[in-house]
Amino acid sequence: MTIPNVTMRWCVRKSTCKWCGQPINNGTPVVTVFFWNKGSEDSRRWNTKFSYHPQCWVNQGLDYLGRNPYVPQIREKKPTLCEEDRRKRYLLVRRFHKADQMMKNCNHSDPDSLLAEIRLTQQVIDIMLEVATVGGVPKSWAERL
Repeated sequence: MTIPNVTMRWCVRKSTCKWCGQPINNGTPVVTVFFWNKGSEDSRRWNTKFSYHPQCWVNQGLDYLGRNPYVPQIREKKPTLCEEDRRKRYLLVRRFHKADQMMKNCNHSDPDSLLAEIRLTQQVIDIMLEVATVGGVPKSWAERL
């Protein structure tokens, strides 16, 4: 289902209210709901347009809310680290990104670059093992190796 265009305007053409079935006369306020259908290769349905009295529009909204009561969204609180562990994790993350940046800036044409890259990769793995004990390893780090 697509998101409708909802507008309130003066009625210029007599129509019937979708909610109560009573006629909406010219010159009276009307709420128009227009569903655009972009269609696809499989389905070529028509755009649909509904008209409502303003009070009927409110009533149908309240009826919907009555049938679908409010359910508060309760978010799980992430376990927080103590100040000491937070600082330790922060420093490990900095070391990880420093080693990662050095790997990216490594001159690959240099003959010693392979040794440097192996050393930096080992550093990154060691840092990942240390971070695993303090809050866990971020998912994005595994993709970098």
